[in-house]
Amino acid sequence: MAAQFHLEIITPTKVYDEGEVDYLRAPGVDGAFGVMAGHTDSIMALTVGEIKVVKGSVETTYAATKGYAEITADGVQLLVESAEPGADIDLARAQAAYDRAKQNLAQKQDEMIDELRALRALERSMNRLKVGEKK
Repeated sequence: MAAQFHLEIITPTKVYDEGEVDYLRAPGVDGAFGVMAGHTDSIMALTVGEIKVVKGSVETTYAATKGYAEITADGVQLLVESAEPGADIDLARAQAAYDRAKQNLAQKQDEMIDELRALRALERSMNRLKVGEKK
């Protein structure tokens, strides 16, 4: 059996304790990065993207937002604003959020619409759709 490490994905409302895992890929602000057992201790900033977790032959994905990854000899903690397992993503709801964000961007001349907020909503909804479609 390959060496493993402990992984927790922590949000303000929930902790996903993945237990011992073989591999983690997370969306860093400078690009995706992978972690295996024995990784050098570090703290990395995370951006909106897909988290991939591998345990043996089982692969789990999460749609996640920005946060931080703390990698230590004891394991990895991902502290993110939100994380949603790909298997739990409601594709119709994600599509509706995407459509709303696109509509808000198209109406950006309206002073009530915050363009940056709409762009962030679009990014999150696109990520949820991408991860959710992998179910």
